[in-house]
Amino acid sequence: MSFVNVPDGYLYFEQHGEGPDVVLLNGGLADVRMWSSTIDWLAETHRVTTWDYRDNGLSSTTDAPYDEIADLAAVMDAAGVRRAVLIGVSDGGRRALGFAHRHPDRVSRVVVAGGSFGEFPDPTPEEEAAREVMRAHFARLAELLESDGIPAAADHDVHGWCPVVPEADHRLLVGLAIANSRVLTMPVHHGVELDPPVKHRFPELTIPISVLIGAQDFKGTQLWGHRLATQAPNTTLTALPAADHMPMFSAPKTFRQLITDAVN
Repeated sequence: MSFVNVPDGYLYFEQHGEGPDVVLLNGGLADVRMWSSTIDWLAETHRVTTWDYRDNGLSSTTDAPYDEIADLAAVMDAAGVRRAVLIGVSDGGRRALGFAHRHPDRVSRVVVAGGSFGEFPDPTPEEEAAREVMRAHFARLAELLESDGIPAAADHDVHGWCPVVPEADHRLLVGLAIANSRVLTMPVHHGVELDPPVKHRFPELTIPISVLIGAQDFKGTQLWGHRLATQAPNTTLTALPAADHMPMFSAPKTFRQLITDAVN
């Protein structure tokens, strides 16, 4: 359990195990606690670093722009991690790819599970239709925040992204979303990535990338996985029939095997 100072704030991180380095990047409404079951087995063979983004978990809050990529570099430097496999889920996949674009020498592979990148540039009709479904989800989320409050909104959000996780894991994810509800209620996200964003720069990514998509996830997220796998030059794509947005909970055995293969 450690903290590292960064411009205008600080970041919380943990390190577990010994061996080759793996860095885990959280989903947007979660924190390091989402990785507990993964760390249980991954730290048997690897040194695993987890950390909280600003406005999440035990890291500091923000009221001005900050460099997302520099934050990850600060954590890796403080943790003594020179080069690692990055595993990012949801928004963590976007952050991992941005870091790999700027610092390819520090990344041996990126695993992107349910990568979340927002609106599609120049969407196909299928992509536009899929985003309409997600816009409706976000609109209902906003309504619930206004009418019923954060717990109801968090429950709706987890149901949308993770429809097949077991009940106990659903409750965990709802609890994490409530704990990190500042992200839900902030009018502006202050994190700054590449310019232009990494979603426009997939063909420029040179490191190996493993893309995991869950067949029970939003169609829009699945299509982002296909777009990444099509455009990035050194990519493998694996579809998980039983998984949703959080495969460590919805398809834990398959997720473990795929991650074991990716980090070894």
